[in-house]
Amino acid sequence: MAISRTGKLNKRLEFLVKKKVGTGPNGTDKFEYVPEFKSWFAYKQKLINQIVEENGGVLENTQTIILRQHQKKQPQLDWLVRINGIKYSIVKMNPDINPNGFLVIFIKAVA
Repeated sequence: MAISRTGKLNKRLEFLVKKKVGTGPNGTDKFEYVPEFKSWFAYKQKLINQIVEENGGVLENTQTIILRQHQKKQPQLDWLVRINGIKYSIVKMNPDINPNGFLVIFIKAVA
């Protein structure tokens, strides 16, 4: 799906960042993924070759999403994405050449 206007970004996601939340009983640091910020996005329609690969297990439980490239913070590969209570890891990001364009993110469900 080609995005030509931001009105098509009509779904909500939340970026989660791994942060220190305390110290364990043996003195080790405890980390959890906590919300960083929310953003509007749209799902990108999969192409037929992606569906064929998915049946082979390569793209199983993956989604491709599109959001505005200019965000409060630049998303990072070690962040998680939460959509409707489901957590996804960021597999790959494909930025636009135009800084005011759209960012394509490939995400995979976390088991």
